[in-house]
Amino acid sequence: MINQTFELERLSHTTINPDALRVLVFSLSKTATEQVEYFFALPVESVLKVIPCPPINWAVGGELGMADLGSDNVTTLDLHRHFFPNTSTVIKDSPFLVLLNTITSEQCGIPVTGLPILSDIPLSTIRPVSLSYRQVAKIDFASHMAIISDPENKKSIKIFLLGMSEMIESRTA
Repeated sequence: MINQTFELERLSHTTINPDALRVLVFSLSKTATEQVEYFFALPVESVLKVIPCPPINWAVGGELGMADLGSDNVTTLDLHRHFFPNTSTVIKDSPFLVLLNTITSEQCGIPVTGLPILSDIPLSTIRPVSLSYRQVAKIDFASHMAIISDPENKKSIKIFLLGMSEMIESRTA
């Protein structure tokens, strides 16, 4: 299972429920002892595939790295270091890399510690994130979040929706 890639055709962007967004959800937790407070989601349309993470050459003290994928170099972004800049290390041993295309059609990779989950998020659970919070929390690229109740743990699950502002606005207008 760990060596299996998940091709784009297997992650259909169509959902049975027209009142939901089909996304790939992942966390940034480094270890089992870290408390996961927030999850992140990418629209399935932007995800090329999920692969076993190759070795990444990290820029010294930075969030960006470079991974070799066959004959291509892929820029990687350590979101854990972006959100937790005081941590001493970047995620070095992520088992998975989520590959996606940027706006400029370049491939980019996000290392994640667990296998991302394909999910349909109801539009009714999505709300905008205030600009002031986005600036303070360094999440200016996530204009919306979904808050889903988790009856098992009696609390809410917060999912920041990355790169979906236009998609959400067109579906809720």
